[in-house]
Amino acid sequence: MSEMSKDVRKSFAPVAKNYVTSPFHAGRERLDEVVELAQPRPGDRVLDVATGTGNTALVLAPLVRRVTGLDLTPEMLDEARRLASERGLANVDWVLGDAEALPFPEASFDLWTARAAPHHFHDLARALAEAARVLNPGGRAVVIDGSGPKEARDWLHEVEMKRDPSHVGMRTLEEWVELLEGAGFLVEEARVRQLDWDFEAWNLRIGWPAERMEELRSAGRAGSGIATGTP
Repeated sequence: MSEMSKDVRKSFAPVAKNYVTSPFHAGRERLDEVVELAQPRPGDRVLDVATGTGNTALVLAPLVRRVTGLDLTPEMLDEARRLASERGLANVDWVLGDAEALPFPEASFDLWTARAAPHHFHDLARALAEAARVLNPGGRAVVIDGSGPKEARDWLHEVEMKRDPSHVGMRTLEEWVELLEGAGFLVEEARVRQLDWDFEAWNLRIGWPAERMEELRSAGRAGSGIATGTP
């Protein structure tokens, strides 16, 4: 296992349950956005990479033929299995694996999704190439992740790395389009939308101690005068 993969597991294993109830990850409004963008079809075979506790996979499962949720962290997948069982969903598989080295043959899926996770991918171009490889001709990809202006990147990265060492980097919308096109995708829609940001919940979710919250607030203020961030 790579050092980056170890960082991801170290960050998320102890806090897996937090992502079951996180308003951003599990809230209905955010999940409806996934369905709107993905346009799932009854015959689709779906791969949700970095699925976490399976929120995206589980909202798509009733609308498609089958969903596979893939993640690096066993504890996250344990929560996903529990949720699937509670909801009576039998058309979901859970696979321990890496988005950058998918354990599936070519043309295995009709839809590939990645939500609130690509900022953890060490080699995003490779992950997108893997997405293209496992998709059928005419297959679709949906990516939802944090974005922001280039001028905020350095100080925001400092805050992110302080709270979560598995963070790699945030891309602008223009960079996302370039990366997707470089992997062979035709980008049909790319958009930015603003979200209200609960600073304390964002940090507590990943396990940052409440008594040290001012450390991160100070880092944000020093960088820009405005606190901002990504899910």
